[in-house]
Amino acid sequence: MKKLLAALSLAAMVLSCAHGTPEADTNTNGIWLWSKYMNEVNLDTLASKDIGNIILHEVAFKNHGEDSTMAFVRRARQKGMKVHIWFQCFYKDGKWINPVDDENNRYKQEYFDEVIGRARHYVSLGVDGIHLDYIRFGGTAHKHNPSEEITATGCVTEFCRQISEALRAMNPRIVLSAALMPEPDSEHYYGQDPSQMGQYLDILMPMIYYHCDSYRPHGAEWALSAADHFATRGAPAKVWAGITTYEDNDTTQVVPMSAQKIRNDARMFVRRSKASGVVLFRYGLGELPDLHGIKEE
Repeated sequence: MKKLLAALSLAAMVLSCAHGTPEADTNTNGIWLWSKYMNEVNLDTLASKDIGNIILHEVAFKNHGEDSTMAFVRRARQKGMKVHIWFQCFYKDGKWINPVDDENNRYKQEYFDEVIGRARHYVSLGVDGIHLDYIRFGGTAHKHNPSEEITATGCVTEFCRQISEALRAMNPRIVLSAALMPEPDSEHYYGQDPSQMGQYLDILMPMIYYHCDSYRPHGAEWALSAADHFATRGAPAKVWAGITTYEDNDTTQVVPMSAQKIRNDARMFVRRSKASGVVLFRYGLGELPDLHGIKEE
């Protein structure tokens, strides 16, 4: 009986930690960090700006070594921050990976296992979160639906289910997040269905880069409606709006934004949309804004 109660208690913990964990909700401000900046970023400065989540690219483990990278994770944790390891799922060596075996009407389980194995290793080292990037098709999802049972959207969802199950079995409190394209028809082109992904992940981070590229003409109201779309459809996962620290001009030249302008964007999303947080893309471009009080009226 004691063993049964213990098992039931563990199962309850896994379910309760799947969404809305303290790890996911304590601080909802984050920043994407390329590995090359790991040893130069000032953690005290990030903490003083109320940036509580660092999304560190996995190349850090290769470029700096496991010991140095995990020492960075521990230093960040001592300052009240969490480190999420950021890596590409369906993209490798500069090329998109099609995770659907169209010819044999199946998902490429061997590739799933390879990617999930990387994530399992990072969790075993003791990181706070796993961030899935390129968890999508490169605009071609509609071409990879060989049957009613095997579809591009189903593939993305199944990967989310498998990685969630595998990682939560190791650490029920691990925080799982993913970067999403911001278009509302993301299923057709990218295979991303927030209503399905949100069942397995804690945080969805739509990349609402409305100061850049083709999104610029849509303006702020489009950006807010995009955040609402993902927050509504992605529940129970939280939504943190991905915003840029730069804009590009008509020649696509990157122009760093001021701290005040970035702060204004962050305030706009958390006050006027259903997004509960913001993530800055990225460190090393625009000025770092002070995000204290952005949710207060």
